[in-house]
Amino acid sequence: MGLEDILDIMYSCLPASPISSAAFLSAAISDEDGVEDRISALPNGLLRDVVSRLPVKDAARTNALCRRWRGLWRAIPLVLDDAHLLTEGPGVDWRAPAAAAVSRVLASHPGPFRCVRLLSNLIDESNKECLAEWLRLLGDKGVEDLTLVNRPWGFGVPARLPPSLLSCGASLRRLYLGVWFFPFTTGLPRSPDVFPHLRELGICHGIMQESDLEYLLACSPRLESFALITNYCLPDRVRIGSHSLRCVLLWHSMADEVAAIAAPHLQRLIVYCTHPTEAGRAFKVKIGYAPQLAVLGYLDTTHVLEIDNTIIKAGVTKVSPDAVVPSIKVLALKVRFRVAEEVRTLLSFLRCFPEVENLHVMASDNHTDHYDDPGEVKARDKLNSTFWQGVGPIKCVQSRVKKVVFDQFCGGTNQVGFLKMVLGRAVLLQKVIVLLADPDPITVSEATRKLSPLASKRMWANKTLRKISLEVRGRTSGPIWGYNQASDLSISDPFIS
Repeated sequence: MGLEDILDIMYSCLPASPISSAAFLSAAISDEDGVEDRISALPNGLLRDVVSRLPVKDAARTNALCRRWRGLWRAIPLVLDDAHLLTEGPGVDWRAPAAAAVSRVLASHPGPFRCVRLLSNLIDESNKECLAEWLRLLGDKGVEDLTLVNRPWGFGVPARLPPSLLSCGASLRRLYLGVWFFPFTTGLPRSPDVFPHLRELGICHGIMQESDLEYLLACSPRLESFALITNYCLPDRVRIGSHSLRCVLLWHSMADEVAAIAAPHLQRLIVYCTHPTEAGRAFKVKIGYAPQLAVLGYLDTTHVLEIDNTIIKAGVTKVSPDAVVPSIKVLALKVRFRVAEEVRTLLSFLRCFPEVENLHVMASDNHTDHYDDPGEVKARDKLNSTFWQGVGPIKCVQSRVKKVVFDQFCGGTNQVGFLKMVLGRAVLLQKVIVLLADPDPITVSEATRKLSPLASKRMWANKTLRKISLEVRGRTSGPIWGYNQASDLSISDPFIS
C-alpha cells in the first residue's frame, strides 16, 4: 500500500467540515426603496447564524458589506477550514501552504473557536515555531473541535508535536491528529483536568508510545471514542483502561495487541484491516473486564483470542465459564474456509460468545488486503458431512442467532458445510444474507440456483416462524463499509449487511 493509498484512507475517516465551500452570500434589493437589502434587515441572531455557515474568507469579508454587518464575524464562534484559504487560479498549485493565512485568522479572531481543521500545511523543522504559535492561540481562545494533519512528502518519521498541544485540552471535545509524532508525556502533569471534556480522539498515521496512550486515557475522564487509523507500528499494544470509553477502533493499522483490560463501559471493539508489526507474528485480541461489550469484529481466525487469561485454541469443544463473553450480541468473524484448522478455530471462537444474535462471517485470504477466498480446498482440508454432523453444541447458534450475514461467499465446500450446519441448528434464525465475492449477474444467478435447496424450510431448524429468508446478492462495487458506520454508536449492528 502506497502513501497516497494510506492518506486516502486517513482523510476518509476525518470528521467532515461543518462548512461547505459552495456556500455564498448575496443580497436581494428591496422593490420598495432600492436601498436596504433584505438579509441585512434580519435580526442579529439570524445574521450571526448566516455568517457562521460561510467559509472563513467570506465570513470575514462581511465586515465590509455595511455597518449592519460590522463586527458580526468576530462575535460568533470561529469555524476555520484551511482548505478555504488555499490559493486558486491558473498555474497555481492548490496545495500551496496556507500557514500565513491561518496565522492571521487565528490571531485576529477573539474566539472561542468552535471547529478548526488544519490539513493543508507541511510542518517541519523550518517552520515548527508556526505550529507552536497556532497551538498557543488555539489553547488561549478555547478550541472545541480540532483536526490537525501534517502533509508528508514521504514515509519518513513525522514531525513531533510540541507538548503545548496539551494546552488546548481544557476546551477540546473532539481531537483528530494526523501524521505526527506524539509528544513524550513522561513527567507531565497527569490529571483529569488535562482533557476534561474530550469525548472523541483519533490518532491517524502517527507514532505514539504506549505510555503516552496510557497518559491520554488517564487524562480524559469523559472520552467515549478512540481510534487508531492507518497507524505506524507504535503503539504496538493498545491496552484499554478507561472508565468512560464506549468505542475503540483499530482501522487499517499495524499493532500486535488490543486488550480491554479495565473498560466497564466499552460497548464496541472494531479491528479492521489491522496487521501485526512483524511478519510471522500473530495479532492478539484480549478481553478482560468489559461487561458491556456488545459488538466485536472482525475477529480473525489467525488472531490469538485471550479471554480472562485463557487462550482459545482450535478444536476446543467445551469452554470454561471464565472464558465466555455473554455480553456480545453482534459478532463479526473472518476465516479462510479452505484451511481446516481455521474452520475449527471459528467453531471454538463461537463457543466463547453464547448470546450472539447477529453473526457476520467473512471468507478471507489473509495473505492480501482483499477479502477473497476462491474456495480451493486441499484434500486434507476438505471437511465432509461427517465432520459437520460431529460438531459439538454451540450455544449461540442453537439458541440465540437470529441473523447471519455470510460475506465473500463463493461456494467452497467448507463454506457450504458451515452454512448448512447453521441453518440446521439455529432454531431462532430468521434471515440469512449471502454476499458473493463476485457481483457479476451470471455468478449471482448460478449461486442462487446452487443455494436454492437451502432456502427450503425443511433445511432450517426454525420450524415455527412463517417468515424466514435466504437472500443471495452480489457485493456492490466500491467501498460498502466505512469508518463512519463502524464508529457510529447509534447503529446497533455496524457491519456489512
